[in-house]
Amino acid sequence: MSGAVSDTKSSGNSSDSRNEAKRMSFKANHLPRKALAAELELYNDLYESTPIAHFTLDRFGVVRGTNQTGADLLCTERETLLGRNFEDLVDDSSRPTIASLLSRLSGADARASCEVSLLVEGAQAPRVRIEARSCREGWEYRLALVDITESRRAAEALQVSEARYRGLFEAAKDGIMIVDAASGEITDVNPSMIRMLVCGREQLVGHKLWNVPSLSAIAADQAEFAMLHYNDFMHNIDQRLETHDGRSIAVEVISNSYRVNETTVLQFNIRDITIRKNAEDALLKSEEQCRTIVSNINEYVYSVRFENGDIKSVYHSPKCLDITGYTPEEYYKDPLLWFTMIHEEDRNQVVQFLNSIFAGEDQEPIRHRIVHKDGSVRWILNNCAVQRARRGEKVSISRLDGFILDITDIKRAEENIFFLAHHDPLTKLPNRSTLYAKIEQVISVALRNRRNVALLFLDIDGFKQINDSMGHDVGDRLLQTVARKLSDCTRSCDVVARLGGDEFVVVLWDCGVTETTLVAEKIINAGFPLQGTNIMVTPSIGISIFPEDGKDYLALLKHADIAMYHAKKTGGNNFQFFTPRLNQMAHERFAVEAELRRALEHEEFVLHYQPKVDLVTGHFSGMEALIRWQHPVRGLIMPEEFITIAEESGLLHQISKWIIPTVCRQIQQWQQQGIGKISAAVNLSASFFQHRDFEETVEASLLETGIPPECLELELTEATIMSDPQRVLGSMAAMKALGLQLSIDDFGIGYSSLSYLKKLPVDKLKIDQSFIRNIARDQDNAAVVRAVISIGRSMQLKVIAEGVENASQLAWLQAEGSEEAQGYYFSRPLPVPKMTALLKQNANFLHNPRGREQLKQH
Repeated sequence: MSGAVSDTKSSGNSSDSRNEAKRMSFKANHLPRKALAAELELYNDLYESTPIAHFTLDRFGVVRGTNQTGADLLCTERETLLGRNFEDLVDDSSRPTIASLLSRLSGADARASCEVSLLVEGAQAPRVRIEARSCREGWEYRLALVDITESRRAAEALQVSEARYRGLFEAAKDGIMIVDAASGEITDVNPSMIRMLVCGREQLVGHKLWNVPSLSAIAADQAEFAMLHYNDFMHNIDQRLETHDGRSIAVEVISNSYRVNETTVLQFNIRDITIRKNAEDALLKSEEQCRTIVSNINEYVYSVRFENGDIKSVYHSPKCLDITGYTPEEYYKDPLLWFTMIHEEDRNQVVQFLNSIFAGEDQEPIRHRIVHKDGSVRWILNNCAVQRARRGEKVSISRLDGFILDITDIKRAEENIFFLAHHDPLTKLPNRSTLYAKIEQVISVALRNRRNVALLFLDIDGFKQINDSMGHDVGDRLLQTVARKLSDCTRSCDVVARLGGDEFVVVLWDCGVTETTLVAEKIINAGFPLQGTNIMVTPSIGISIFPEDGKDYLALLKHADIAMYHAKKTGGNNFQFFTPRLNQMAHERFAVEAELRRALEHEEFVLHYQPKVDLVTGHFSGMEALIRWQHPVRGLIMPEEFITIAEESGLLHQISKWIIPTVCRQIQQWQQQGIGKISAAVNLSASFFQHRDFEETVEASLLETGIPPECLELELTEATIMSDPQRVLGSMAAMKALGLQLSIDDFGIGYSSLSYLKKLPVDKLKIDQSFIRNIARDQDNAAVVRAVISIGRSMQLKVIAEGVENASQLAWLQAEGSEEAQGYYFSRPLPVPKMTALLKQNANFLHNPRGREQLKQH
């Protein structure tokens, strides 16, 4: 008991503790023994249960006593602590701190403090604050331990919060300014504020707000600043500030006050709305011009007033008679007449629009239909706004003003444009993209209902000769005749579409072999007369059946295409099914597929790299990774012999998963060899690009190798993009976020539209080599290439021509402004060792013909 009392006495550091000790001594000398025992027991209980852990150490740092709080803090029994060196009770990182603490306590009546982490078995180490003093002339140390774990965590959380706030403050696009409310002194500004005012930080911070000329519009003097503080919150949407370089900018200012460490501050959020204001002014001017025009052409302008819940007509311009069929007088007599004219299918839309207007929300003009007095349906553009009146504290709608434009002709034009976007303008048949959408729907329904779908791929025999010999106008009329005949030979539930050129597709719903045969014979027998001649043009038709010949549009189209070529090879003017006669090709495909699986297992694939050349400097500007199959028996096999089979069999996904990390590792090796920054392009299949682990594969490859993301370029074909545009766009955006380069491969031969192209986050367009071939002599190819280069330039995309094989092609491309090229003229695809040697040479492809010939021989 005396030890406990001694601990209590020595642990106190204040005069109150010394006084308490004296009182206890007095009580010990004057109280009866029984009362003294009770008093000592009370103080012992206080010592044991105090929230502060107390330890008594000898001068060697050995624990000689502790209260129950100390034992609880270390999650152990008190007996296990006695006799242990106190350094053993803290973690390794804290032991030097304890040693330093004890050394500072070596003198008499010395005091010291520190923070350490205790060592608690099976639990998170608490962080404690130690206040220590030496007693008994330095022969004994008394330690008081306060658990500061939670306060430490709170402090760290506060630091994180403050860092987050500072990050938001610094990164905010709006200018932010903090001003001391009492003195008006600017205490802090963010970078956006400095950039906005075109000044240095020192020109703002430390100055009174009203003494900064650029900010005088906010508060010109101390009195105006006091009003800002008095109002607590201010929102000014139309203020102008003068920047330090003499410009006037329109700003939106929001200020509010709050307290920080007992100090009230004002925070100003300032947004530069100069561009928006200029646009609004321009729009206002435009609206004024429009109002003048509307007034001159007498568009239908109306105004109605609300009085005690009733609607009264104020004005209806004379044009209302032409647009609606009703006179202004009829509207004055029946203010609700206008609502009865709204087309019943559009009434909910109009009611919703008006409710939003009445609620004070800004709404764009809406388009809807009305029924004219003569019964015809008209499309109108309806725009209106409300005027409000305040009666006491109540605000109510007093007037509704608006105007109506008859946009029936515009709507018809839009519908016509929409039709042209989804249909072939020559034949009025659905185009390629519409066919794709429709056949996907048909296949989906057929799959659910277990029905057959037949796809007929039709090609006109000798069409090119007709075009070349008789002119495109004759060819166009022939194509229109074909479109009409195909529509006549099919039902309304079937789909007839033109893919392009002389290629047509017919999709027959719920037709097997027998029914499809009848339709094909009907088409063959109908024939297509060539206008102005006695010539009857014939078709070749290939047929595939869902689901036997393919489960999707691309498979059905491909198989029908194969069958169509068989029909052509047999003389044309006939049809062929994708039938058992093609089994031999299928067996060969399966054999190749089996070998491909073995090739994956035995790592028989290799990558060759074909350089890309900067047509301005002549130097290397990148490369394309091209896969090769190093067959153990057949030798090196080109991709065109196995890629299609790999894609159809699903193996292309595994091959692509091998290509990405392999290319990244090769780039890493080249960089480690000191070659410099190198970029390599990889052509991706639609199946891999849309696979769920595609993004993971790319990210893992970049993380593993550590190469800069811009060193990896992904090439996608138009077919890949259009296979699922929305999903592909999302994946492309994810790749751009990583920092990769994206390009569209074989641009010009697919069926994407410019409306999609402008949405795609791509960096390059690759012109397909089919357009480069004979480019100097083929005007059509030249026109396509010239158009692609122009598109790339206008959209700030690089354009690279592939398949350059001779000097005339190169010269033409240089003259037209193409930036990059690749092809056999510069170099064939090279294995890694030869590509490495080429990179180290840093050859000039334009001015070193001898070296180029050596590369071509590779």
